[in-house]
Amino acid sequence: MLGFRALKTVTAAALLLGAGIVSASADATSSIQARQACMKANGGVMAVAVPIMKGEKAFDKAALDAAFAKEKEACAGWADWWGDDTKPGGATETWAKEEIWTDKAGFEAAGGAYVKAATAVAAATDEASFKAAFPALGASCQGCHEKFRR
Repeated sequence: MLGFRALKTVTAAALLLGAGIVSASADATSSIQARQACMKANGGVMAVAVPIMKGEKAFDKAALDAAFAKEKEACAGWADWWGDDTKPGGATETWAKEEIWTDKAGFEAAGGAYVKAATAVAAATDEASFKAAFPALGASCQGCHEKFRR
């Protein structure tokens, strides 16, 4: 039978271990929520860009710049949000597919394609340069979502 001091030590260790598990879970939840906020900010870029592409709105460099600035801010921690504790099946629901972790090179390439395309769209100075750059952005979103998002 454990003495009081030993019981106290075991209880303290269990509490610390439990706090670590809760902390890891909270970190995973925060990472998943941050990824979701980043994707919503990306949707904000699309909400400005798609009507311009369709000819429903005039090219608006200021609106595009503002949308890209919000996305940049929301996605600033992207590289840190993909720990093993954020895989599908964890405590927090995620739309991420397992392929993100099993095909890291493919996921990184998809991210690189997005960054390249987004940079070109953000650099557009008029409707013609915007409309020339935008299809690659749409394709990069679609390619990533098809393979890496459920």
